[in-house]
Amino acid sequence: DNMLYLTVTGRNDWSSTLPEGDNSFFYPSVNGSFVFSQVLDTDWISFGKIRGGYAEVGSDTDPYQLRNTYQSRVPFFGSIRYNQPDQNNNPNLKPERKNTWEVGLEMGFWDNRISFDVTYYDEVTEDLITPVQVDPATGYNSTVANAGKLSNKGIEALVNITPIKTEDFNWNVTWNFAKNENELLELLPGVNSLEIASFPFNGVTLNAVVGERYGQIRGTNYVFDNEGNRVVGANGSYLETQNVENLGSILPDYNMGIRNAFSYKNFDFSFLIDMQKGGVYRSLTNIWGNYSGILEETVANNRREDGVVLEGVTGDVTYNDDGEYTVSNTSENTTRISAQRAGQDYYFGNDAQNVFEADYWKLREVALGYTLPKDWMGKSGIESVRFSAFGRNLLVWGLDNDNFDPEVATGGSGNIQGSEGGSLPSTRSYGLNVEIKL
Repeated sequence: DNMLYLTVTGRNDWSSTLPEGDNSFFYPSVNGSFVFSQVLDTDWISFGKIRGGYAEVGSDTDPYQLRNTYQSRVPFFGSIRYNQPDQNNNPNLKPERKNTWEVGLEMGFWDNRISFDVTYYDEVTEDLITPVQVDPATGYNSTVANAGKLSNKGIEALVNITPIKTEDFNWNVTWNFAKNENELLELLPGVNSLEIASFPFNGVTLNAVVGERYGQIRGTNYVFDNEGNRVVGANGSYLETQNVENLGSILPDYNMGIRNAFSYKNFDFSFLIDMQKGGVYRSLTNIWGNYSGILEETVANNRREDGVVLEGVTGDVTYNDDGEYTVSNTSENTTRISAQRAGQDYYFGNDAQNVFEADYWKLREVALGYTLPKDWMGKSGIESVRFSAFGRNLLVWGLDNDNFDPEVATGGSGNIQGSEGGSLPSTRSYGLNVEIKL
């Protein structure tokens, strides 16, 4: 009766990139839903559906990860040369496995003047196939292994509201929200961190750390006193920690957007605002822009003539054997350094000064349209003609660093996400459309 739905699937794959005996993986899934509005005798609920599902997915790895082979090198005076690779392959790999379940609820009220769709999902990936760093004394820099367990859970929501609906005028509001929590649960015994990628210059890395959010940028930090003030050394530059620290995850806390759409007779107008909260990125352009003096802030407040006094405190810093520190006898910093020295410290100093919050608010799109009256079409065979103008990426605010668009900086591909380097400035775009329907 169009009320209960059930789907069951099964699939099996065999992969030649995995060893015999462990090269088969099965994909079962089951999904069901119940349209409970079919059994409710009420006018104010237009639609109601609850759904749920469970699935298992397996995956293999890249070719040639099972056996170690010598690598050929350029011949030396006619002699053929080989060398041992840096990566130790593994003949005992198993397929990765991902278990996923989710539940969702869809509802509409008062002829769908108000509706929402909300989903909660939970994924756990086990036996992750990845190179894990090992002591070079073993003869290798890394070994391929089923090395981890990763949790990925979150919520997605979509809400539609029509506050006003008349014969000539409509106002629709759409709000969407997405929040994802990604955490590395475990690696190999004795291994707490996995280096995913290395950023250019200064040894800053992107890591998966057990018990932390995925995608931690690790590097040296400022030295802080007990009040959270940055500590400046006797030379007038910021001090940096002796150990690397987690400087933040590249993943945002959540994303959200809201669209308002209005129509009056044959006119329509809409605008979309979206935002991101949380996440960080590391900027290579900020390093070289300050180092070379091409960024605007390198001439702010006449600093090239007068120099600069960094905001912070001076004090006595005592480091322990493990690199931890204590700060005492602090006072306001008054040491003046040259603008050139301040700019060069972005390269020679701590890594945290080139890591920025990835928050933003954006006026993503504004559109205005007009549809010609149908009686103007006559017997031309044309159903409708619509003219529209639009602008996209028009405004951005709430940036941690006004020189860079976090969306561009964190939108990389592969494992190097969260690294900004030489990215082009974001651009606005404008356009005109003519849409003809026959």
